[in-house]
Amino acid sequence: MQARVLVVDDDVEICTLLSRHLRQLGYIVEEAGDGEEALALVGKVVPDVVVTDMAMPRLDGLGLLKALQRQDPDLPVIVLTGHGSLENAIQAMREGVLFDYMLKPLPNLALLELAVRRALEIRQLRDRAREADQVVAMRELAVTASDRILNPLNVIALSLATLSREGITSETRANAVATIEQAIGTITHVVRQMRAVARYVPREVTRGLREIDLENATTVQQDSE
Repeated sequence: MQARVLVVDDDVEICTLLSRHLRQLGYIVEEAGDGEEALALVGKVVPDVVVTDMAMPRLDGLGLLKALQRQDPDLPVIVLTGHGSLENAIQAMREGVLFDYMLKPLPNLALLELAVRRALEIRQLRDRAREADQVVAMRELAVTASDRILNPLNVIALSLATLSREGITSETRANAVATIEQAIGTITHVVRQMRAVARYVPREVTRGLREIDLENATTVQQDSE
């Protein structure tokens, strides 16, 4: 699967130069003239890497960094900055909202190529870690669901044993029946939750990586019933 790179720069010549070079390397490249246009594109398709200028009209590079951090904290961003805004780039890197920065004008496009490649490697490592977390979460969910079903089943078995005894009072019988009904209600609730998860289509976090959202899964299930 081809990696997707978003290039953001209000200088058309620089934007075209970087985009052309990245396309020649085999990347799918989209272009934006400022931060607001970039956010509109990210809202449609999340790229794998963002390469952005720092000084831009409407929404500058720093504003774009913060917006992207809120939307996708794992999205690596490479900033192209002049000496005048270098301090902002360094501060953004310290705060963890920036993956890398490069000084303009670029002395060699090979440096950009290397930075993008490293950013993609980091992105892939983060995606694999998240996939592993999802597997662990599903295992824990299965164990929790089994416990929540087995416990009321044991209660039902004990209540049935009570009902099978001779000479029990009407009050004892009524209590046993009520206990069974409550246990059945608990099992039904758990089964419905699990069915909601099974029917829910996971949201796509990044291209090719989906994530289970249990809260929304339950909501979707309730709306469909």
